[in-house]
Amino acid sequence: MRIILFTGKGGVGKTSMSAATAVACARRGTRTIVLSTDAAHSLADVLGVEIGSEPVEVEKNLVAQEINVHSELRHHWGAIRTYLKKFLASQGYQEIMAEELAVMPGMEDLFALIKLLEIRDEGLHDLAIIDCAPTGATLQLLGMADVFKWYMEKFYNIEKRIGLAIKPIAEKLIKAPMPDKGVYASIEQIYKRLMEVRDLLSDPEISSIRIVTNPEKIVIQETQRAYTYISLFGFPVDAVLANRVIPDRAMRGYLKDWGKLQKKYMAKIESAFAPLPILKTPLFPKEMLGLDALAEMAASAYKSLDPQAVLWKGRPFVLEGENGKYTMSIMVPGVKKEDIDLWAKKSELIIKVGDFQRNFILPGSLDGHVVTNAGYKDDVFRVTFEKGV
Repeated sequence: MRIILFTGKGGVGKTSMSAATAVACARRGTRTIVLSTDAAHSLADVLGVEIGSEPVEVEKNLVAQEINVHSELRHHWGAIRTYLKKFLASQGYQEIMAEELAVMPGMEDLFALIKLLEIRDEGLHDLAIIDCAPTGATLQLLGMADVFKWYMEKFYNIEKRIGLAIKPIAEKLIKAPMPDKGVYASIEQIYKRLMEVRDLLSDPEISSIRIVTNPEKIVIQETQRAYTYISLFGFPVDAVLANRVIPDRAMRGYLKDWGKLQKKYMAKIESAFAPLPILKTPLFPKEMLGLDALAEMAASAYKSLDPQAVLWKGRPFVLEGENGKYTMSIMVPGVKKEDIDLWAKKSELIIKVGDFQRNFILPGSLDGHVVTNAGYKDDVFRVTFEKGV
């Protein structure tokens, strides 16, 4: 199953582009499902049909669904949530407060993405299009897999063994319940599914992220940051979609100065995101709501391109080498060399760019290797490993 995720700053037209792409692909004969994981769902409004937490057939080959995060939380987080509520109640928290605190921030989006695995396994669709939350939430979500992996590999097994061993004594001492085997089993299941999602979304032959932007200074700056951080975490971006571009025929009168400014910013977009394809949709003279309007929007953006194809095949993360020498290449476009920090410790490599940090648990092939060189050139950060002496 092919997967395309759309993200971007709030208000740039991300949902419209997600829905437009879904309509275009469905009308080409591809069995398509479009999903909204944004808590503030607007997919139904854009499509012009009523949809909800269950899949709804919008037209032939097109199904839409707004993920019910509470249902997904109950399904995946049930045992852990029950334990946390009991623990918080034992510490004097009222039931309503315990209910709220039992849900960790970001869990809703995480389980919405795990829903992808169920859709893939059902085999009913050839293409899944995801209307993600605005950029910041999407970046936190994509980075969660590395944080979870680091914790599970470094601490989890130790904590589990100790926790189960001292459970009877600890409960008497602290007068609070300790996690049981069911809670640990739920954590392990979530971890397994999260790693599956990460592998699925980081496979450039299957998944792509498309970033929607507008030709405006602040929006472009956020889009550049998003592209940098998405690449840092190893997820493939195959296009940038510039939405609401004022067409030449409208560049007169009241919109004349806006049009000139947009031309300047479009040139910036072209240079900042090369060699990614830059797809453009105009500022239409009407609201683009409903299936036919969305099909028109998609035709304007993709022109002769197949909207479900992988539009660019560059890889954001590559590890290659032989004979004891390896090079890790990570795309981190649009940053300065001095903005990148690197730490290496045994089997772990930590790279920080701006506000985001990625922890790499290095593969077994690099056991006994040390970092001998690191450099940033042409939007790629390269780290060389050689066999330690």
